[in-house]
Amino acid sequence: MFGTVLRRALRRVHGAGGPVPGELRGWRWDEPPVRPRAYLGLGVSEVAYRYCDSFRDLWLRRVKRVSSRSSEPLRVGLVVHRVFHEAAGDLKRLLGRGLEPWDAVEMLLARAGRGRDWPRWAVELYRALVTMWAGESAGSSLLYGGVGAGWLPWLSEYVVDGSPLGLSHRLRVDAVEGSGVVVEVKYGQADWRHRIGLAGYALALEAAFEVPYDYGVLVRVSGVPGGKPRVALEPVYIGEELRRRFLENRDDAIDVVLSGIDPGLSSSCSTACPFYTVCHGGAEG
Repeated sequence: MFGTVLRRALRRVHGAGGPVPGELRGWRWDEPPVRPRAYLGLGVSEVAYRYCDSFRDLWLRRVKRVSSRSSEPLRVGLVVHRVFHEAAGDLKRLLGRGLEPWDAVEMLLARAGRGRDWPRWAVELYRALVTMWAGESAGSSLLYGGVGAGWLPWLSEYVVDGSPLGLSHRLRVDAVEGSGVVVEVKYGQADWRHRIGLAGYALALEAAFEVPYDYGVLVRVSGVPGGKPRVALEPVYIGEELRRRFLENRDDAIDVVLSGIDPGLSSSCSTACPFYTVCHGGAEG
């Protein structure tokens, strides 16, 4: 069951890193190195995922005001996120009305994909998620009474104000677990940039609530769109290195925007970058 697997995954990284230095806590937003050089409302993805190591993508978007172009990986990623959040929301609503988990899942499986313009793999993922979560809810209900809530407290899009760190005032975190765990859903293979992104969300949450967020979980979906969806969990300790990497990236991003100077092409361009065709197709608008 998802909640059980989540807890086991986190145990693997418990104590894996040293203590987080006090200067790297989000609630130290008014002191360096957490204090930003400027307040530009940057997104975590703009800072952390850094498809372009020179930040030319950021320069094109923020300085030149060039519109990005959606790539296949980005389109698939958007569908993956929609499936997770709609599956969670649909099941939560039915359980909230007092339906038993097995009745709720039967109803959702019968109408999975109905009225949604989803490919077959997305419908399969939806069906698998509601079945898994309903099973956990039923088990918790049997053991403890009431609606089992192993996954309910955290599996919902969460908005946090990142402006004290120079980030957007409406950062969207995929999920937050009550004991200080950040959860992000990602499509594709493991990427160290996603771990840096977790650090950015953790810092923003610490700035907002003044409680530590030392752990994260990357929920990775692979196998699509060409095959059967697979889901894996990667636990992450959000320690000193990830926090410093995020803050250094943020400051570099701010410098690129403030300077207004074209930073040049990346040394290694990814075709997943939304500006790939802009840089390599000869057009900037």
